[in-house]
Amino acid sequence: MIDPDLSLHEVAAMLHVHYYTAYGYVRKGLLPGWKKGRSWWVKRSAVEDFVSRKAAPTAASVGTDASTTGRGRRGSAEWAERLEARLIDGDEAGARKVLESALGSGHDLMRLFLDVLSPAMASIGARWRAGELDIYVEHRASILCLGLMHQIGSRFVRRGVSKGEVLMGAPTGEQHGLPVTMAAILVRSEGWAVHDLGVGIPPADFASAARRCDDLVAVCVGVTMPAVLPAARETTTAVRGAVRQGTPVFVGGAAVTGVDQARDLGADHWTSGMPQLIELLHLHARRRPHPET
Repeated sequence: MIDPDLSLHEVAAMLHVHYYTAYGYVRKGLLPGWKKGRSWWVKRSAVEDFVSRKAAPTAASVGTDASTTGRGRRGSAEWAERLEARLIDGDEAGARKVLESALGSGHDLMRLFLDVLSPAMASIGARWRAGELDIYVEHRASILCLGLMHQIGSRFVRRGVSKGEVLMGAPTGEQHGLPVTMAAILVRSEGWAVHDLGVGIPPADFASAARRCDDLVAVCVGVTMPAVLPAARETTTAVRGAVRQGTPVFVGGAAVTGVDQARDLGADHWTSGMPQLIELLHLHARRRPHPET
């Protein structure tokens, strides 16, 4: 069967809405579309699916749980798919609208990053590795994602007295900076002063940065690439020689799979994800002595 391409004017007529309403559906990711030249196009099947979804009964009317709404996992997956489409197209404004709409649907910053943004980027990476996307598309999406995280994250920075300093970064050889930046923004939103060193930091420089912190709560080392694990061990060793006794060193990331491995790398704790890292930071912030004592 032929699935014709529809212009936004045709989509608006089909949906019985104004042109700019249809345009808003596409830019927010509610209706999958793509830009060709100066015009936006949508598959007829996508419009028909959109109509079906709008006509479907809501969770409240059928008594289902939150997993079927925009606040649940299924809803998050839909937002992630919408964001992925906008990132692949290089549509920064559209991607921002998707994230803003997800926030408006009930996502907090952590859920936005972990359940919407992360899956979208993971899917783009997987499609690039499978040969479905060009490398420039993956790189462009990463750059857009980085900028959007900073833009949205800046609105969630807590004002007032800092809970202390947290040093974060990734060792020499690490190439994936988005996880470190994402963690830094989320930790900062919880009230800590975060020093995000980025990726590819030599052990001596990581240690030097730790020495310059006056109120250091913890050091976090992220590792996503197994080949970087030896450099991570060198980094934790160097950092331990630079910080005061009792300052914890956390290690996490896709390349670190458990507590035993984290301890073998010289870390005090393995963080399996952001919620655990936040919880551990709160715990150690309460236990640590004041820097002047």
